[in-house]
Amino acid sequence: MNQDTTLDEYSIDYKEAQNQSFEMKKRRLFTQIVGGAFNSFNYYHANMDELVYEAGLVIELEQKGLLVHRQEEFPIYYKGLPTPVKRRMDIVVSDRELGHVILELKAIDYVSDTNRKQLWSYMKLMHCRFGMLINFSPKGVYSENWEMSLETGDITRVMQ
Repeated sequence: MNQDTTLDEYSIDYKEAQNQSFEMKKRRLFTQIVGGAFNSFNYYHANMDELVYEAGLVIELEQKGLLVHRQEEFPIYYKGLPTPVKRRMDIVVSDRELGHVILELKAIDYVSDTNRKQLWSYMKLMHCRFGMLINFSPKGVYSENWEMSLETGDITRVMQ
């Protein structure tokens, strides 16, 4: 650090570098998950039950070294505290730095706002920052990535 650089300027650069690293890790994780979904679909092909694609996706993700929770129950939160009430998730991928990613899987013709709202409610109830809606439709795999602001609770679509 030279004399003209203040500590605040250095901190901003460091924070920006951390943010860029976080964004890269997030994109890489989303890409790994979608890649696993495509592999599962390509193996089983169209018109299978959601659980069939889920089984293949879990193996794909585990082979990539990801920590995967399949059909496990997670607590619902109230005012930041876990309640004894639990909700079963299709798949939750855990990452040490990014936290949890909820995967809501479908095997339907088209994704609707009802499907999105289901994922969004899971994200809010579990205080989970990231979620993915993955549809194994007859025409192929379709996915949407979502991120929730931990400060406001607003959920926005993350574009790849």
